[in-house]
Amino acid sequence: MKNVAPDKDDPYFKEIEQEIRRRTEEYKVLHEIAKILHNPDGLKNMLVKALTTLVRFQELEVENKAGIFLADPENKVLRLFCTVGEFGQEFMEKEAEIAYGACLCGKAAISGEILISNSCFTDLRHEHKFDNMTAHGHYIVPLKSENQLIGILFLYTDESPPWYVRSQEILLSIGGLIADAIVSRRREEEIQHKNTQLSELNELKNKFLGIASHDLRNPLYMIKTFSEALKDGTVGELNDKQKEISGKIFNASNFMQGLLENLLDISKIESGKIDLTKETQDINPTAKQQVELSQLVADKKNIQLHFDPGDLPAIPYDTSAITQVMGNFIGNAVKFSPPDSKVLVTTEKLDSTVRFSVHDEGPGLSAEDQQLLFKEFQTLTARPTGGEKSTGLGLAICKKLIHLHDGQVGVTSKLGEGSTFYFSLPMG
Repeated sequence: MKNVAPDKDDPYFKEIEQEIRRRTEEYKVLHEIAKILHNPDGLKNMLVKALTTLVRFQELEVENKAGIFLADPENKVLRLFCTVGEFGQEFMEKEAEIAYGACLCGKAAISGEILISNSCFTDLRHEHKFDNMTAHGHYIVPLKSENQLIGILFLYTDESPPWYVRSQEILLSIGGLIADAIVSRRREEEIQHKNTQLSELNELKNKFLGIASHDLRNPLYMIKTFSEALKDGTVGELNDKQKEISGKIFNASNFMQGLLENLLDISKIESGKIDLTKETQDINPTAKQQVELSQLVADKKNIQLHFDPGDLPAIPYDTSAITQVMGNFIGNAVKFSPPDSKVLVTTEKLDSTVRFSVHDEGPGLSAEDQQLLFKEFQTLTARPTGGEKSTGLGLAICKKLIHLHDGQVGVTSKLGEGSTFYFSLPMG
């Protein structure tokens, strides 16, 4: 059989051709509005662009007049949020807020269904009238997201227009897209607002910590100095009870001094006021020095420190910051290790990083404790073995200092099998 070309004058062919064109136009307007709603514009600007695109959709045959009310479910009112086209001053003032149930938009807010009105003059539901109002019809579309009313979209038409047969389906689809976009943008704005608030509060906290720590340093230094003089008998002999009390005052002030220094470190790091001076150098000499200094403290518990240096390339790091981290890791190992045990300090090259590790023979850490490590003011179930005190800030500061080097910190541990704390720094 020969293929017969369709007769373009055939009414059936024309109807199919027109339907294809309409569906294509529908897809185009839906696609265009979806693109607009995903742009990073402000909420009002985004909705105005969407309305402008919608009123140009020829199949709807609407006027270049449209707007969106946002719903206030708590007060049961709709508030005019944006419009396109020309609206008189009287309209803008009187329609600024509409109660649920009032006029067409308020009725759609209650029913949650699209309303179509042929004429503002003959439709009794159209209760609001204005001076110089000309005859017009309406599409009133509820904007719903997850079945919650977000607002109302209204479109103007000529009086009694030839309503597009698929208008309700298309408008409800567009209404759903707009509603979801409003909800999403509100959440984004709320998150941004809360982040700004948190940032301001964090900055205020850092300022307070810095001021408080500085103001406390001088009186604390005086307490420490005088208690040390009393303890050592510099200003005269004390009886045993007085020596015990002055010793406790000295130890407490010494602990407080460490806490203040840590608070100052935290505030400087978080406020971005700490400057790193990185020099490309071998990390082993810095580690060796910290092992030797820490051995003096470890001797009090008869703990032996061993240093096993690896063959390392020179890497960029701030000596003061990394010295502080190494001292903290080794000091914690001594603090939580039992007497007569060993602590192993190692350095090694791993892929593109250099790792510093401290392994102790202490009680180990539970999985719950490991989740709390490197966070401020955390209390762990593990306790120092020699009555030492901890501020709960040291590891948090270490993590921040290592992250400033673009490095990583971590721990591996099992209860009863000791712990290994480590940090790694990039080689370049």
